[in-house]
Amino acid sequence: MVQQTISETAPSAADGGAELIAWAHRTREACPVGRDAQGVWNVVGAADAQRVLSEPASFSSNPAFAFPAAGSFRGNMLWLDPPEHRKLRTIVSRVFVPRAVSALEPKIRQVAAELLDAVGDADEIELISAFTQPLPVIVIAELLGIPSLDLAQFKAWADRMLGAVVQDPLANEDARREIAMGTMEMNAYLLEHVRRKRAAPRDDLLSRLVATQVGGERLDDQEVVNFSRVLLEAGHVTTTMMLSNAIWCFEQDPGLAAALRADRALLPGAIEELLRYRPPVLMVLRYTPADVELAGVLIPAGSVVKVWIVAANRDPRQFDRPDSFDPGRHPNGHVAFGKGVHYCLGSQLARLEGELGLNLLFDRFADLRITPGADLEFYPQNFFGMKRLPVTVTRTER
Repeated sequence: MVQQTISETAPSAADGGAELIAWAHRTREACPVGRDAQGVWNVVGAADAQRVLSEPASFSSNPAFAFPAAGSFRGNMLWLDPPEHRKLRTIVSRVFVPRAVSALEPKIRQVAAELLDAVGDADEIELISAFTQPLPVIVIAELLGIPSLDLAQFKAWADRMLGAVVQDPLANEDARREIAMGTMEMNAYLLEHVRRKRAAPRDDLLSRLVATQVGGERLDDQEVVNFSRVLLEAGHVTTTMMLSNAIWCFEQDPGLAAALRADRALLPGAIEELLRYRPPVLMVLRYTPADVELAGVLIPAGSVVKVWIVAANRDPRQFDRPDSFDPGRHPNGHVAFGKGVHYCLGSQLARLEGELGLNLLFDRFADLRITPGADLEFYPQNFFGMKRLPVTVTRTER
């Protein structure tokens, strides 16, 4: 086995991702598994990414293997490995079944309609703050049984955590501090909320979480709190980025929007392709408990491994014409939602929000375009999306 060094550090995605995607193609050919100047191991090929995501024993989700002071992550499914992860996922999946997600459709439609009603007759809309960001936050809050009076605070926490995460917490102490403070505030609120649900359960996800048993085991309060926070943090980012990226893709290819508007049956396939073409999360991290070989390369114990989702989803060995958007692509083996034990539990909710959200935008607006001359600011790292999305609309005649 050998050790490989990547000579070219991954660029920012601040230009919309073009440089990062070009880097991924170059790196995949020159050094598909390699260590960068920061000492982080980068994985850019689809097959290698799928292996890393599928082998938690070799590539752990627990940061403590690389950062011993990282602490405990009870209830945070993103950072747990089996068997702890298995217990939590088994319990959560009992109350997060497809039937329960499908039952949310009327609520999602209602929330989406109310958000678009709120913009009134405006011809110009900042779509992220008005629609694509509050939609998933409100849906998740409703799912958890958060009182409507607390929605503004819930949204503020979501904004705060997103703002900190995009600053690269691995390298930014201020970002780590901001995440820690936001986490403590949200945890304190959610803990009180969980205790109320134990005392007086209602028909919502939190009440079912605190009551569900598997093999005689229930989740304790801290596990429920941590899961709820992760659901907010991860769940709203996916839908926000996905819907915003759809509008960006329509701007690049107006014929695509026209085809989807004319035949809504194409939307599910288009959403899968959107997840491949512009995955909401650019990369995920894994950590090595012991020395491990990947693609003939030795990765030492205690290493940080960066799995580039955006690169795996553009691998020509996995996808024909990977840089083309094809709403009819089938099969579409993207890894936007991960793979294996950490495959995203909320994937069906995100897909449903995406399909219903786009359908409503098509219904409400005969034309929707990014405002000419708008200065689009893309997130530089971690997420594939924009901070603001000014659009100009023409309403459908009723």
